[in-house]
Amino acid sequence: MDIKAKRRVMLSVTDIMKKMGVGRNRAHEIINSGEFHVLKVGRRYLVHEQIFENWLKGEC
Repeated sequence: MDIKAKRRVMLSVTDIMKKMGVGRNRAHEIINSGEFHVLKVGRRYLVHEQIFENWLKGEC
């Protein structure tokens, strides 16, 4: 059986910061913009990677 590296499906604020090259405050503004569905799990905000990628491409 070929074992592949685990890939994240949900992105955190930190992941968005790294992907976009922005700071924490700007990443939180993006998450709270209401332009895509966000899950809040405890104190963490998570967004599905594909939804976020589509938003970046302007497809939302």
